Amino acid sequence: MPDEEKTKLRLEIAHILFIDIVGYSKLLADEQHEQIQRLNEIVRATEQFRAAELKGELIRLPTGDGMALVFRTDPEAPMQCAVEIAKALKTTPKLSLRMGIHSGPVNQVSDVNERSNVAGAGMNLAQRVMDCGDAGHILLSKRSADDLSHYRQWQPLLHDLGECDVKHGLKLDLVNFYTDEVGNSAVPEKLRRSSRSTGIITTARRGRRLGFGAAIVAVTALATVFLRTHRVSGPAPSASLAAISGKSIAVLPFENMSDDKQDAFFADGIQDDVLTSLGKIKELTVIGRNSVMSYRGAAVGGKLREIGKILGVAHVLQGSVRRAANRVVVNVQLIDTRDEHQLWTERYERTMNDSLSLQGELAIEIARELRATLSPAEKSIVATKPTENAEAYLLYLRARELELRFGAEQEPDAAAINPINLYREAIERDPKFALARARLSFGLSLSDNDSFAGDADCKEALTQAKESLRLNPNLGEARIALAAYRFWCQRDPEPALAELVRAEELLPNSSEVWSMRAMIYKRQNKFRERIAALQHGETLDPRDATSVGLLTITFWAVRQWPEMIRTLDRWKAVSPGEYQLAWWQSWGEFHLTGMLEPLKKMVTHAPAETPPEALNMWRYRLAMLERDYPTADRVLHDIPAATFRPWESEASSKLANEALLAVARGADPTTAESALVAARAEMEKELAEHPADATCYWKLGLIDAFRGRKEEAIREGRRGVELATNSILETNDASAALALIYARTGEPDNAIKLIEELLILPANLTNGWFFAMTQADLKWSWVWDPLRSDPRFQKILAGTEPKTIY
Repeated sequence: MPDEEKTKLRLEIAHILFIDIVGYSKLLADEQHEQIQRLNEIVRATEQFRAAELKGELIRLPTGDGMALVFRTDPEAPMQCAVEIAKALKTTPKLSLRMGIHSGPVNQVSDVNERSNVAGAGMNLAQRVMDCGDAGHILLSKRSADDLSHYRQWQPLLHDLGECDVKHGLKLDLVNFYTDEVGNSAVPEKLRRSSRSTGIITTARRGRRLGFGAAIVAVTALATVFLRTHRVSGPAPSASLAAISGKSIAVLPFENMSDDKQDAFFADGIQDDVLTSLGKIKELTVIGRNSVMSYRGAAVGGKLREIGKILGVAHVLQGSVRRAANRVVVNVQLIDTRDEHQLWTERYERTMNDSLSLQGELAIEIARELRATLSPAEKSIVATKPTENAEAYLLYLRARELELRFGAEQEPDAAAINPINLYREAIERDPKFALARARLSFGLSLSDNDSFAGDADCKEALTQAKESLRLNPNLGEARIALAAYRFWCQRDPEPALAELVRAEELLPNSSEVWSMRAMIYKRQNKFRERIAALQHGETLDPRDATSVGLLTITFWAVRQWPEMIRTLDRWKAVSPGEYQLAWWQSWGEFHLTGMLEPLKKMVTHAPAETPPEALNMWRYRLAMLERDYPTADRVLHDIPAATFRPWESEASSKLANEALLAVARGADPTTAESALVAARAEMEKELAEHPADATCYWKLGLIDAFRGRKEEAIREGRRGVELATNSILETNDASAALALIYARTGEPDNAIKLIEELLILPANLTNGWFFAMTQADLKWSWVWDPLRSDPRFQKILAGTEPKTIY
């Protein structure tokens, strides 16, 4: 594929409607032609089809006996289109259809005729959903149904069917859509057959609806169980055994058998190299490093079957490493997790120099055992030694170990042992060490990501990346390094994405490629693409807390509350002991339901490990929403001022909160003014240190708005919006502050106009000024009281929360 074609590949979330004509193959040729023509006419006449095509947001694909419509507008589009088609069928009784709906990742490609086409998991699953239906059925995947279930017009019409067996041993959770006018209320024959053959009663019930009531009860029940245990625990969601590929593997941490326990970095480095080498083989599924590092020593004993289910792999590689002087001994065994049967074992005893080819040999041998076919190019890439110099290799492993030790305790002199310096030393030992140059380049770009090309670090980053690629044109890490330079130093996302396309071809199992894609998409305000990238990264590294955390926060930013809560469950599973996630869960439920009960339950049953100052912060936030100002005052008094520093972007300072509380509780004007003036003085100092910080300006504007200084407040709020150019999230946060400034300074028209605009745009949705732009916050927060009597504001609160456009 030419390079220019490769750069066009973009993963995004699409909303897909699959349609086929029931009994098509039994029709005569002219009857088939007539029915296809009539179907085309009906589909083209629908409002959803015309609107999406007009915007250039529709791809239509003929499938012989039907078609697939790929909408790039919003999750409702395929559902609305299906309803329109079903209604039109009443005038064409001879035309019998079944339809399937799913939202999922797709790649836009060009077919052999150079026409726009799409492919990907989203398309495959949409077809599988349709295949489960009979004539008249409009079936949805659980994911698509969840997107629609919190809208009043769809919620009563969605009926849970349970699981349906589809191709390749997979199971799909399905939902049936029907009304008195359209759809088919019967349980599909495929599900009935499955229940008869297995003796299992399906969960399908005509009266069982997937919607707010059931969702809230289920979420609340799960949260209650969690809160009663006072801790976050449990494994990540396990994969279905039938769905696990036989060519999947996890490389568990190698045990350090050396007398010197400081050699643990060497054992981890060997493991990481083997994992990376296996990950370069396209036919294998290799789980990322972050997901396997907790399975060390005693954490593995007798649990291989469980580990296989949790990680979704059929095999694990275990090993041990002993290093003494110039000798290295590596023992490895390959185990089938499905029956814990040892498939293969080997012992390697080498000199340090001879061990440098070991990771390639192991990868090729394991691929052979898993019956994966390596292309000649793959075999050459995997077998390539990283370096010929053992000293350089040890320096590289030490640098890599420090680089990967994210958030862990470091030894006292770790600050002096900088990975960048170690990579430089490795390159001094071996100037042809391409991999060390690539990692050095990446580190330089990352360390200087607040600067621009032309700075010394960025210049060196480019030099090292180019030299790395010259030394090894097939080094995926060099492509990642170039992507980092393009993105962080040049501030140019498109060339960075192009480099990542090339990196993915060389490193098909690398979650690093996808996490970097997600960062770039955030900068571009491409939230659907960011979500798809993070979801794909999660499949490669399912227990990586950072990626699943970012995915949770992204769903939060686009107000996808059900999806946010489900993703948060996975985040909790891989982050035991993170008490803050309990607050996130209750806050998400607050937004989903618009009720304070989830917050009250969380405060009452907080995890046991919650520090007192954090619990008081939660109590304070709840008391302010309840307008229980005496409790808020008492709790705020007990919160140390330093506690606000980690929360600063959300909760500002203690002084600012004291000023807001004085206004909220109706303190006498002199007391309130004094508190606001003190808060303003504090913010002025912050502005002096950061004169271009948009946040400082809109916070000053809010303080002046509460003081009744209209002109200054509006001017400062508008200045904040002007300076908020880093991302759409920053801009929308500043605009939300301006909306509140308008509300507090007697400008309701401007305030409500901004609120209506911002409610459908992504935002960070959290701050210490109690004006996050969600319907639940508008309903409960005292700061919006000046608008309460306005009919337009009341209308906003009376309706359902509008869909976020992203």
